[in-house]
Amino acid sequence: MSTAQQVEQVVTRRPRRRPSRALILIAGVVLIPFALALIFTSYHTVTEESAVRQAFALVAGQTIAMLTAIAVVIVTAVERRWRELPLFVVIAAAVISSAVGSLTRTGEQLLQLLSTVA
Repeated sequence: MSTAQQVEQVVTRRPRRRPSRALILIAGVVLIPFALALIFTSYHTVTEESAVRQAFALVAGQTIAMLTAIAVVIVTAVERRWRELPLFVVIAAAVISSAVGSLTRTGEQLLQLLSTVA
């Protein structure tokens, strides 16, 4: 067997397909927080327990959204996609500012719900 034939027989691996950054961003910023909110929302009379459970689910969802946005920026930088980096930084800044506002509203809503329940 010649060297050329040996080279052709080298096992070539297909590159692993990774989900795109846009798909990760949509899943982490929209789908997961929405699913958490749906799962832990009280559909009956609000009790102290259900109000706290709902607030913690919203906080968890917004935390996941912020971490996802930061992770996408880091992945973009590691892959050295310098032209796309400013876009993802702006998106991450928008997601983080929106999440912080949502966390503030969630805290106020929890206080209001607890004052009406008690």
